[in-house]
Amino acid sequence: MINMGDKMSKEFIEKWYNKIPEVERNLPIIYFEGKVYTPKEIYDEVMGGSEVGEKIQKMLERMASPHTIYDSDIPNLKKAAEHRVKKIIEMLPDNFTMASLSGLVIDKKKIEKMLWKEAVETELNKIIKLIKRGGEE
Repeated sequence: MINMGDKMSKEFIEKWYNKIPEVERNLPIIYFEGKVYTPKEIYDEVMGGSEVGEKIQKMLERMASPHTIYDSDIPNLKKAAEHRVKKIIEMLPDNFTMASLSGLVIDKKKIEKMLWKEAVETELNKIIKLIKRGGEE
C-alpha cells in the first residue's frame, strides 16, 4: 500500500483510474456505507481529499493486492454489481429485444426476471477484475 504519513498518496487512485476503460468509469463499482460509487466518483472523492474518498481508497488498495478480497467484501461488491446491472438495463433502448436460437424473445423486463442472477454474477466478476487493475504494475 502506498502511504505518506496520515495522508494517503493520490497516485494509487490516479494509476488505478487511468487503467479503467472509459466505458466503465460511470458504472457502479463499489458499494460503501449505503451508497454506490463509480470509478469517476471515487476519483473525484479522493482527488478532492474527502474522508469518504480516503476510506474507499484504503479499501481499494487492500482489495487490489493479491488474495485480499475478503468474504466479508462480497456482499457489498454484489450490491454494486446489482446496481451495475440496473444501470446497464436502464441504458438499453426502450424497444430493446434479443432472441435466442430457441426462439425466445427477451426484452428489458425479461432480462431482470430471467437473467438477473447470471447478469449480477458476470458484473461481480467484472468489478473484481477492475479493482484488481490497481494492483497491476
